[in-house]
Amino acid sequence: MFFEYNGQLKQKRLNKFVEILSDNFTEESGIKLENIKTEDFNDLFESVLRRVVRTKSELKLQRFKDILIKQLISPTEHSELNDHYLELISTLTEEEITILYNHRHFTLEYEDKITELNRHKSNLGSLEKQLKEERIVIGQSKFQEPYERLTITHKKCKEYIDSLAKFKTAEYYELTENVFMFYKQRLFSKGLLIDDRMKRIGNLPFSHMGITEFGIEFIDFIKNSTEK
Repeated sequence: MFFEYNGQLKQKRLNKFVEILSDNFTEESGIKLENIKTEDFNDLFESVLRRVVRTKSELKLQRFKDILIKQLISPTEHSELNDHYLELISTLTEEEITILYNHRHFTLEYEDKITELNRHKSNLGSLEKQLKEERIVIGQSKFQEPYERLTITHKKCKEYIDSLAKFKTAEYYELTENVFMFYKQRLFSKGLLIDDRMKRIGNLPFSHMGITEFGIEFIDFIKNSTEK
């Protein structure tokens, strides 16, 4: 009974995926049927089917469909990592993929913004001190205009950083802190997130993470697969 049910379940999932896939084989889809006969597509198709029968997620089936359709429309030149990407899509939860996607903001450029903000804050402190001293002595200061310009620059930089802070909180994803931490550690273990960002005093492990180059490539793979 077990083997019979297991076989029926896999067949049901396969049939459902075939239906989803066939709905996209239209004259308007831009699919190039000659790409079906390529070695790369057949390897990809086999890899997808192995994972289709192991998932009950409707969203994952849609992702697999998008990947196949994209390859039939515009095959990628470098397909070596495709199987690895498929395995990540198959094993990661949608919450983990969402967390990774939102961490695309936290690159080395973001770290430079943090450093820039701290520099502006320090310079503002110095200018403010000089401003007060000159006002006491002569009633006006040559530092007034630089102080005002730097205040505006500091505010814009801080607003940008503050606007991204929500992506680092469990509340944003409607998760508990423990689950959020677990997901980030899983993404770290798969080489998608890194924990050597923001090496600053007082930060706890895995509290401020950045995306890796591999993580960016994986997100791009998903995004490109959904673009027609």
